Amino acid sequence: MTQPSQPTAIITGTTSGVGLYAAHALLKRGWHTVLACRNVPKMEREAARLSFPTGQYTILPVDLGSLANVRQFIAEFRALGRPLDALVCNAAVYLPLLKAPARSPDGYEISVATNHLGHFLLATSLLPDLQRTATRPPRLVTLGTVTANSEEFGGKVPIPAPADLGELQGLEAG
Repeated sequence: MTQPSQPTAIITGTTSGVGLYAAHALLKRGWHTVLACRNVPKMEREAARLSFPTGQYTILPVDLGSLANVRQFIAEFRALGRPLDALVCNAAVYLPLLKAPARSPDGYEISVATNHLGHFLLATSLLPDLQRTATRPPRLVTLGTVTANSEEFGGKVPIPAPADLGELQGLEAG
């Protein structure tokens, strides 16, 4: 397989926020960017709105809450035949107002499945691809941006008061 001279990055959660603008920044620097997202039509609209250069990005659907879907994404990425120079694990769900846990197709609580297990499977599975890059030191970046600001979510939605962890009695009971 011929190695493209253009570096390749996968970024999860590219339809808005940090993921979208990280993709935009890498595209401006000449990277081929794989836009990994749940909502392909929204990603297409954002790519058009920000004038992403045609041919310099690939949109691939992924639902990080489904381990089978993460595996499918990995197969689709590998079918592109591109090296992997950077993986940016950015996507997250944040559902602080749920009254009962939501579950992933695999039965895990949806935040744990999406924000942690899906990214863990993605990163560990693609680590060999990162290690094979011949043109530059590979990068694996994990972000936690949704809850970084305890006062607001992206400047748009007020976040409920920070979690009350009490006295952590559950840790002492074990």
